[in-house]
Amino acid sequence: MEFYEQFSCYYDYIFPLKNVKLNFMEKCLKQGDEVLDLATGTGNYAIELAKLGYNVSALDLSSKMIELAKDKNYEQNINIDFKVGDMKDIDQLYSEKKFDLITCIGNSLVHLDNEEEIAEVLAKIHQLLNDGGKLILQIVNYDRIIAKNIEFLPTINAKDSVVTLLRDYDLEGDKVNFKTKLRTPRGEFVNSVLLYPLQSQVLFNLLKKLGYNKVKFYGDFEFNKYQALESFPLVVLAEK
Repeated sequence: MEFYEQFSCYYDYIFPLKNVKLNFMEKCLKQGDEVLDLATGTGNYAIELAKLGYNVSALDLSSKMIELAKDKNYEQNINIDFKVGDMKDIDQLYSEKKFDLITCIGNSLVHLDNEEEIAEVLAKIHQLLNDGGKLILQIVNYDRIIAKNIEFLPTINAKDSVVTLLRDYDLEGDKVNFKTKLRTPRGEFVNSVLLYPLQSQVLFNLLKKLGYNKVKFYGDFEFNKYQALESFPLVVLAEK
């Protein structure tokens, strides 16, 4: 818990808003659309989308992250429905709503325990989408991780900050042990979490089986082609 409390304080240094991601999202929207941002972190993309005129709801498991997001929301006088909760419960948390776009970026989906849990969440997302609604996912490219036995991701040196995030992978059975080390002026904080290494073909099959009509894979948020052995992320755009 201490790691995540510290991480929330430096989240915006490590993962600042990137216009290329925001532009990708906006190209999937029309004015007045309803958006749900899952695993919103400190709410950067939710807030920017709200500023652009979209109706935004946002969810994160971390109460500290949502607290920081609500502070920004208040300071900028933006009306966003921020909730603390588990994405596995979105059918209950948003039982009265439908959305035109649901996003889940930042390698968040693979924190679910297994393929069955992932399928259940994707099914609930499908139920919450309006006809023609879209889902944007971003995870690490596990095709590349597994095929090349990748043991680490590039270190993140936060711009205009002395904060550094180191990220290592160890394959452990059907999981990967994702080990992070956060170096800050307050000290060094370490954490490890088991992730489900969801590969592209498995994800494609799940989405099609669940009824997503159009499923496109990209290797980044600039709509470049996904390459299983070369792309660093897997970006998914699926339409109901």
